[in-house]
Amino acid sequence: MRHRLSFLLSLSILCAAGSAAAEEGRFDAQVFRPSAAPRDLVMVQKSEVIGHFSPTVGFYYDVALNPLELVVNDTGRTMDAVAARLQLTALAGIGFFDIFDVSLAMPFVAWQSSDNLRTVGTEGEIDTPAFGDLRLSTKVAIPYLHRKEEVKEGFGMAVGGNINLPTGNENAFTSDGVLTGGVTLITDYRFNFGLILATNLGLWLRPDTQFAGVRIGNMAQFGVAAEMYVVQRWGLSVIGEVYGYPSLTSFPDSPKQVPAEALLGIRWQTKHGITITFGGSFGAACGFGSPAIRFFNGITWQPKNSREQEEINRLQMRDSDDPDHDGLIEAADKCPDIPGSPDNYGCPDLDRDSDGIMDRDDECPELSTGARGKNGCPVAYIKGDEIVILDQVHFATDKDIILDESKPILDEIARLLKDHPEVRELQIEGHTDSRAGVLYNMNLSQRRVDSVKNELVARGVDPARMKAIGYGQTNLLYDDSKCTAPDEELSPDCRFMTSKNRRVVFKIMKFGAPPPKSITGAASDASVLPSQQPVLGAPGEVLPMIRRNADGTVNTETSTGQGALPTGGVLEKKKDGVLGTGSVLPPSSTVDPSAGQGLKKEGVLPKSQGVLPKAGTPGAAPPKAPPPKAPPPKAPPSKTPAPQSPPPFDDSAPPFPAPGK
Repeated sequence: MRHRLSFLLSLSILCAAGSAAAEEGRFDAQVFRPSAAPRDLVMVQKSEVIGHFSPTVGFYYDVALNPLELVVNDTGRTMDAVAARLQLTALAGIGFFDIFDVSLAMPFVAWQSSDNLRTVGTEGEIDTPAFGDLRLSTKVAIPYLHRKEEVKEGFGMAVGGNINLPTGNENAFTSDGVLTGGVTLITDYRFNFGLILATNLGLWLRPDTQFAGVRIGNMAQFGVAAEMYVVQRWGLSVIGEVYGYPSLTSFPDSPKQVPAEALLGIRWQTKHGITITFGGSFGAACGFGSPAIRFFNGITWQPKNSREQEEINRLQMRDSDDPDHDGLIEAADKCPDIPGSPDNYGCPDLDRDSDGIMDRDDECPELSTGARGKNGCPVAYIKGDEIVILDQVHFATDKDIILDESKPILDEIARLLKDHPEVRELQIEGHTDSRAGVLYNMNLSQRRVDSVKNELVARGVDPARMKAIGYGQTNLLYDDSKCTAPDEELSPDCRFMTSKNRRVVFKIMKFGAPPPKSITGAASDASVLPSQQPVLGAPGEVLPMIRRNADGTVNTETSTGQGALPTGGVLEKKKDGVLGTGSVLPPSSTVDPSAGQGLKKEGVLPKSQGVLPKAGTPGAAPPKAPPPKAPPPKAPPSKTPAPQSPPPFDDSAPPFPAPGK
């Protein structure tokens, strides 16, 4: 079996001409270089990069038998330069923006054995333990050719690269002694039933080195792999790979001489961020670095709530579990038929107010933030029974002068009140801290809220809708009684408490329909007449007479004898007339009321009663009126006649008869 695992003597002879230029020295005999990405296969990489800002750490260990067997030119016998090796490889990586990732691998040979290397110039076995060359790697997903959104199906392509730093030990066959590196083209295709096929093709640039007739230089890299889920919802899959590193300086005579390794493994990806992989491989018919047999085991970890783990969980879901393919199932998906973000519970991100901030991050999802807003909220907005402002109204120290920096807040409040006329009463409350006397603070707060009200009135707000009240220090949010120093000498805690206590609050005391507009258009709570103008014209002005002709036309005539008001603008009083002093009805041809009919004298009411009875009052027929008495003697004239009380009302008097009866 050993002769199958060594470099053939014929390969050394074929390169004899070029080997004269190669330097004599040892090299890195380890070609088992597992990837740090949890979703990569073992040696063959996938196009899927590590999730955004998802850190991952882990390690692989492998045990290889006969990884390096040489043929001694003089005798033709084989020699185990490395008969057995136990190697640990520490891994770490992180992804960025789901576009590229960066990882590192640090090999450490914990134990190895060999034959006595005296025949090749070194007495005894190789050194152990020993570090290997530190490997820095990156992988970049090619735009439009990777499965960023739909990781469960489709074609993917990426480019990988690595640099190997000479941190190992050449004598232990764990280092090339110089900086090396390579590049890899990665392609794959994932099927929606849980199968992925991947291929790698690349180049490993190494120094041209010769040891015991074996020449090592630049190498090609190839790999073909497949992974298939066995139990998808458990994350259990099987992996198969074939990979190798054929030399570009010593070309083989036949495909059987290509150093390659076949690998078979089982992987378990848990939902707790842990991925466990174990398996074995065996070397091909020839090969530097291809052991007779290798066993390996790897464990990687990433945070349970990381983007990388989310992608792993998505891969484990069946289509029936996740019909919208957004990675969330059952109660975790609030929109099971519509793909959405996990941050939004599986529902699509919305921006109802179109302010550029998604509703899940918008503290005011139905209000546009505007130019000066914060966290999705405008500078001022109505919330319940209050107008909320994002920043306080600031005043000059110990004054009622509003600083210019707060003028935009008042602009927004004024606009808000104009846009919402249903806000009928707004109470502007002023509060201070407790660093002055009670009366002083009460006066200061009142002057400040008066200034705020005046500013709003100047911006067109009806003053009848606002009321300003200063509360001084009677309603503190924080107890700042121990904070007595000036502002510049306050502690951070006191500065915070006093700044919160100094505030202006806008409380809505009354909602309602806006009042009707006045006839003049003036702002008022009631309708008013347009002006106090003479209704019937000026004194002496003649009113026109309007006549309608038989044909329907209208004539307007003005006459000085008719329709003119007296020069005093007041109608003349007439004796016993409508505007006179007596209780006179229009003349009527009546009979004596003692007979129960009509009026006694030209429509004049009897002075003994003078009051009409209530309409519809029932009662017996009134008694006959007594004979009239002689009129009393006339009183001497006086400047102001004494008022007379009306006669008592007689409930027994019947109502007046209906007209015509």
